[in-house]
Amino acid sequence: MIEVVVGCGVVAGVVSTLAGQGGGLLALLALSAAIGPREALVLTAPGLAIANVHRAWIFRASIDRAVVRRMFAPIVVASLVAGVLAVKAPPALLKALLVFATALAMAKALGWARFQVSPRWLAPVGAGIGSFGAMSGGAGLMLVPVLVSVGLGGEALIATSQTLALALNAGRLVGYTAGGSMTRPLVAMAAVMTIALLAGNAVGIRLRRKLREESLKRIELATMCAATALVALGAR
Repeated sequence: MIEVVVGCGVVAGVVSTLAGQGGGLLALLALSAAIGPREALVLTAPGLAIANVHRAWIFRASIDRAVVRRMFAPIVVASLVAGVLAVKAPPALLKALLVFATALAMAKALGWARFQVSPRWLAPVGAGIGSFGAMSGGAGLMLVPVLVSVGLGGEALIATSQTLALALNAGRLVGYTAGGSMTRPLVAMAAVMTIALLAGNAVGIRLRRKLREESLKRIELATMCAATALVALGAR
């Protein structure tokens, strides 16, 4: 089990740093197949939050503070409330949300799903993203297109998305803890995954400097294909 957690953490860190999204969902699906969706959501929250801090700090000069001011608080509140509810949700519902998140990811990667959001709607959209992310782990698939629709790209997109993803992962972590899901074994495994995620971040940062934009888009598509395969194989 340790090997699975380490592998998932490294891959999630590399992919999220290269493409700005997708790594967390891929890790969540793989872990869901091993330990169940509720436990996978809880296990990934601490490491992803710390990995978000790491990436946001590295690209901090590019954070769009106006967007963060509008979306940060709604995401935190919504993810906290949804995190408490996710603890009590039936596994079948969590699995259905994972499948939906993966389908959304594939549609976005193929260019079938597009988002256009007016800046005035960023706060309520942030609340919706926070709720969905706390119960499915797929918030980045909605967050990144929303940020692109208001003009963000490149390092500004990565920096801002990671800052807002921190809000979501921190909020859902508090929610899971309040719901009593952070058991000692899961805390220990979460610590291992955090180290693996940070290692993956470091590798991803080095690779990003050497890759072209076209290669990064291929990585995103490959990630979504892998996520779809995991769902098809029966992530439970």
